[in-house]
Amino acid sequence: MRPLNIYILIFFSVFCMATSSIIIRYSSSPAMIIALYRVVFTAVLAASLGGTRIFANLRAINRRDYFYILLAGIFLALHFGFWITSLDYTSIPSSVLFTNLQVVFVLLFSIFILKEKVNAWVSGGILLAILGSAMIGGGDLASGRFYGDMLALTSGLFVAIYFIAGRQVRSRVDVWSYTGAVSAVAALVLVPASILFDLPLTGFGIREWLLFFLLALGPGIAGHGILNWALKYVKAPVVSVSILGESVGASILAYICFGELLLWYQIIGGIFILSGIYMAVTNEAKTELAAQPVS
Repeated sequence: MRPLNIYILIFFSVFCMATSSIIIRYSSSPAMIIALYRVVFTAVLAASLGGTRIFANLRAINRRDYFYILLAGIFLALHFGFWITSLDYTSIPSSVLFTNLQVVFVLLFSIFILKEKVNAWVSGGILLAILGSAMIGGGDLASGRFYGDMLALTSGLFVAIYFIAGRQVRSRVDVWSYTGAVSAVAALVLVPASILFDLPLTGFGIREWLLFFLLALGPGIAGHGILNWALKYVKAPVVSVSILGESVGASILAYICFGELLLWYQIIGGIFILSGIYMAVTNEAKTELAAQPVS
C-alpha cells in the first residue's frame, strides 16, 4: 500500500479514537458495562471482517503468541475500565492527556526494565511531559478532579502494556484475528468483574446499545483496529506520535458537544505533555536508526 494512503488511514483512525470520550459521555451506563460491550461488539465486528479465514488464522497462532494475546487482552480490559471511569471524575481533555502518557510509560519501561540507552533529547522530552502532567494534576487537585486524573494515568500504564504485548504479535498475526482475539479476552475479564460488582448485563434501551455499537465501530475497529494494522507497515513511534492527535480532537469535540473549556493550566500543561511526547518519541526513533548496523 502507498505510504500516503497509510497516513490518511492513520489520521482517520485518530479522529475516530477522539470520538470515544464523547460517545461515553452520552451513555448513562456504568463504566465497566460500557467497557464490556465495547470489546464484545469489537470482537464480533473483527470476526466478521476477518471472514472464514479467521478460524484458520487463530488455529495457526503459536502458544507463545497466545500468551501475548492473553496479556494484551487483560490489560486492554483494565485500561478501558479505569479510563472510562475517569471520565466521571475529570474533564475529557485532562483524561485523554493523562491516558496518552502511555507513550512515556513505554519509554520508561525500555529504560528501566530493558536497560536501553536513550539520548538527552528523549530524557528531556520525558521530563517535559511529566512536568506538564504535574501542572494539570496540581490544577485539577484544587478543583476536585485529581482522582479522575489518576484513574486516567493508571489507564495509560495499562494501555502501554497492551501496546508492548501487541508489538510482539502483530508482525505474525493478521489484524482482525488479533483484534478479535484480544477483544474477546478483554470481554472474558470484564464479564466476571461486572458480575462481581453486581452490575446489570442486560435491560438497556436501544440508545445505549447503539452507543455501545458505535464505540466498537468507530474508536474500536476504525480507531484501534487501523492502528493495529498500521504497526505492520510503519514504525511504532509513528503510531505513537499520531495518537497525540486524539487529545486535540477530543478537546475540540468536548467543547463543541459539552461546552468544556480548556483552563489555562490545561492548555500549558497539555502543550508540555504533547511537546514532550513528540520530542521523546521522534528522538527515540533516531536513536534506534543510528544503532542499526550499516550494511
